[in-house]
Amino acid sequence: MIRNKTDVAAAICAAAFVVVLAVSAYWDRSIRVLHVFESLPYIAAAILCLRRSKVGYALGAASGASWLWMAGFLTTFIRNGFQRLLMLYRHGGVDRPDLLIAVPAAIATGGLLLFSVAGYARLPHKSWRDLGLLAAVLVGVLLFFIVMFGAFAPRYLAMFQRLIR
Repeated sequence: MIRNKTDVAAAICAAAFVVVLAVSAYWDRSIRVLHVFESLPYIAAAILCLRRSKVGYALGAASGASWLWMAGFLTTFIRNGFQRLLMLYRHGGVDRPDLLIAVPAAIATGGLLLFSVAGYARLPHKSWRDLGLLAAVLVGVLLFFIVMFGAFAPRYLAMFQRLIR
């Protein structure tokens, strides 16, 4: 099977995000188990994208979009990270260096989303049924994250309370 640059880029973005998760878990012991499990869909997406699998592209897009949605819209993590990057650029230092990790995380998950969609677009055999696959994978990924947060870091479930009300 011939791998193209798009598939490799998706896998690199997924791997980069797993590295970000590992660094974050190294800094904060309380999220180590959470991040081990959180890395699983990204590792699977990387492998499956390299195999040019529709499931892999759906998993990459769903995982990337889910993380961006949670960290960018349900919390202020991404915004705070980019604010700290701007602070570092302007002033040469930051008050919360731990928030800077949001920048490479957002870039990696955004890249995974983009390259997964681009990889799928290059497939020769597409079908409207693929939208059902994407929807199912998206729901599965979101449920996986919710269960994972509940099991290993219940404090993160608070971000979903606005959706329940």
